[in-house]
Amino acid sequence: MKILNFGSINIDIFFRVNHIVRPGETISAQSIEKRAGGKGLNQSVALAKNSDRVYHAGSLGSDGAFLKEYLAGEGIDTSFIRDSDNSTGNAIIQVDDNGENSIVLYKGANFDIDKGFIDEVLSNFDKNDILVLQNEINNLDYIIKKGYEKGMKIVLNPSPITDELKNLDFNKIDLLMVNETESKEISLCNNIEGCIAYFRENYPNLKLVITLGSKGSIFVDRENKICQKAYKVKAVDSTGAGDTFTGFFVAEFYKNTDVKKCLELATKASALSVTKKGASISIPNLEEVEKFIGEDL
Repeated sequence: MKILNFGSINIDIFFRVNHIVRPGETISAQSIEKRAGGKGLNQSVALAKNSDRVYHAGSLGSDGAFLKEYLAGEGIDTSFIRDSDNSTGNAIIQVDDNGENSIVLYKGANFDIDKGFIDEVLSNFDKNDILVLQNEINNLDYIIKKGYEKGMKIVLNPSPITDELKNLDFNKIDLLMVNETESKEISLCNNIEGCIAYFRENYPNLKLVITLGSKGSIFVDRENKICQKAYKVKAVDSTGAGDTFTGFFVAEFYKNTDVKKCLELATKASALSVTKKGASISIPNLEEVEKFIGEDL
């Protein structure tokens, strides 16, 4: 089984601030750092911590050549990353003293994904291979259509929520990974039980994971609802925590591991990631996660 992540690659620029800047306000940053990022890149790194057959497909500009080297250094196959004449995608990230963050994205080369490139990439994968997607690249509907036709198991993290998501057929998705806010925006429900009922009624074959921050996470399918508590840690930077959770859960889930164990592993990985600065560089390895003994919130 191969895991293909067709996703974004960004240069993340981090500003450490006392508080997230408010409208009309100018503040001074305590520090600035440039790092590898993008939901796609972050999730590929997390996937590779728990799988040795991870491939990343995407597009970057000449200013992002170091990102390809970084992915390769994490054990990820980068042969499906192509060069673009556009600038690499960028993210401006504020991180405050409580570890909370605010992010502004510039799509750049991430939106250079044309149908010919998609066909070329997917021709290298087979039925039951895993296709992981986020909403930070273009032509997502076409990738889902073609991946589904090949019989791939499609995982979608529909972040950020945009109008383009309305064009997607969630019946083609095997596993949907959302946070609480995203689940409410998609279902138009104002509570989690309503969200669960919406997905079960409209997409009965869909497997669903909803992350709830300090309240833990929930796995839902046609018959089951499995809950997982969060773990108590001192948060330094929450950037990339959701991507860490997604990567660890997906890699473990498709090994046919018990769902409760998948949730526990992903929750521990996510908890550990917020104890360090950065996004992809804060993702722990599998040994660290397995050794972690967390205290429930």
